[in-house]
Amino acid sequence: MVTVICTFVDSPAHKMAGHPEHPQRFNLMKAWLEKPPYKGIEWIESVPAINEDILRVHSSEMLLSLRIACSMGLHEIDSAPTFVTGDSFDAAFAAVGGVLTLSRRIQNGTRKMDEATRGFAIVRPPGHHADSDESMGFCLFNNTAIAVADALTKGLKKIAIIDFDAHHGNGTESIFWDEPRVGYFSLHQERIYPGSGFLDEARHAKGRIINLPLPLKAGDTVFADVCEKILNPWLAEFHPEMLFVSAGFDGHFSDPLTSLGFSTQGYYQFAKELAALADKYCDGRLLFIMEGGYAPLALSENIQAVLCALAEGDSYPNSSGNCSYKPVDIDERIKKICSLHDLKIPSIL
Repeated sequence: MVTVICTFVDSPAHKMAGHPEHPQRFNLMKAWLEKPPYKGIEWIESVPAINEDILRVHSSEMLLSLRIACSMGLHEIDSAPTFVTGDSFDAAFAAVGGVLTLSRRIQNGTRKMDEATRGFAIVRPPGHHADSDESMGFCLFNNTAIAVADALTKGLKKIAIIDFDAHHGNGTESIFWDEPRVGYFSLHQERIYPGSGFLDEARHAKGRIINLPLPLKAGDTVFADVCEKILNPWLAEFHPEMLFVSAGFDGHFSDPLTSLGFSTQGYYQFAKELAALADKYCDGRLLFIMEGGYAPLALSENIQAVLCALAEGDSYPNSSGNCSYKPVDIDERIKKICSLHDLKIPSIL
């Protein structure tokens, strides 16, 4: 039986009326803590991060600035809008701790020894927009980047990050812009916040930082093409020891903020492919980390679909059904990426 370890940090006091990144996003998942949706899911108690963890990627000035901002109570700190409350500083430390708890355990696991190598950190506030010096885009600390930096200090030689949030993870990319041990791949909707993630954005990091901006209503067929033509050859060449996945579900066709047209079935299939790639290249080490997703019912079903894929379960709810969008051809974009990064599909898949 596959074991999937999970943490749950809903940060109920980190909230602002009317804001899409609210605690109610997680309400439908709370019942899972008492009754997990699949056998093999193990809930892990986490402890908050400490300053040393945060300072692996964020500056001491940023840490102090955020502490002061939170001490002032509820207000917006950027135009996204990103908000803080008097409880947000602790909430941010708790979210990072939820990720680190799983990451540290998965690093020591191996599928051959029947140990837990798959996990999902269901945490908020999210993180992938926060860069080394600034909180932004609903994100306070960069949860994924901190866990990756921590894993490098613990001895991992190479790590790959796969980011499928509908918004480009500008903060994660920036933090690892010049770090040869970390690869970053992002698929995201083009021409929306934060205005980065262009296809040829990181020419200095050939074969390491790869961006795939997607057109409106791209649809689920994107996932299969990405796995076969980009991720499989990329991981074969990069040789990571662990996959970190910034899992944003705001690409779902019911989400109020974006228009990528992904479905719950699409996320399920993508998670299955990512698990297979982790088994193939990383001895199974795979950690999903929650980012965006602002339609609560779809969010809970999309996360359950991913858990189903990771736990090798039988079924998952999909009340939204399939998307009616006609798939968009992205072959030329994928060809350009393969050319820019010298990606060649391995002869034996």
